[in-house]
Amino acid sequence: MKTTKIQLALLIVISLFISSCGQKGWTEQEKKDFLKGCVKANKARLSEKTAQKVCECMLNKMVTKYPTMKESQKMSKAELKDMAVDCWNGIKDDIDSFVLHKTKDGKVGFLLNCWQDRTPDNFDMRCTNGHVNMNVYVHNTKDLKTGTTKKDILDIYVKNLMGKRKNRKKEFETEIKSNEKTIYQAVYSADNDTSKNMYSFNVVDLGEDTDTFVFVLFITSPSYGEEHLQDFNNILKTTKVLE
Repeated sequence: MKTTKIQLALLIVISLFISSCGQKGWTEQEKKDFLKGCVKANKARLSEKTAQKVCECMLNKMVTKYPTMKESQKMSKAELKDMAVDCWNGIKDDIDSFVLHKTKDGKVGFLLNCWQDRTPDNFDMRCTNGHVNMNVYVHNTKDLKTGTTKKDILDIYVKNLMGKRKNRKKEFETEIKSNEKTIYQAVYSADNDTSKNMYSFNVVDLGEDTDTFVFVLFITSPSYGEEHLQDFNNILKTTKVLE
């Protein structure tokens, strides 16, 4: 899958870390050298302030998890990328290129880069980047019938929409953990009139600190969806309840 320019910058940070890990422990000089090289490797893709924050977060996570630089080299690329995304999600409220898009009641927001709001109609929020449509409904656990789970809500949405489509096919179903969030996801392909679409159904459980949870549906072409599904998932990870 392709990545955004910002994600590419994060991967550069990761690759720098892999190449700069030595065989010694985490001395103060090594920490300083890492931060200096990490920010320099960004090559202005992010502002120096933002790159510094990402690099400091990465370094703090590494030092906490691994006692030596040598031990940290055992991390997989997937683990490194997840760590970088967590750092990125923690600081991107301050980044000008990302805009906080809110539901029409202002209860929930998502950080999106180069997306435009559309008329919500009966949704709580609708957005597009020109290739994919994002549709959002906000829910409250207090409104659930006894015994109904958030996963059940996902299944209800899937059944209602896919029942109206032809040649539907379930591509996969998964559960994604991101800090306190849990994302229940089901991805389908189906025909809508003369076109074939990919549908990424998602229910985002925001954790025990709130009764709010959201349903998010991404609709796009199969080729674009396959290429950018991870980007959609990263958007879901930015979901937050607004004060």
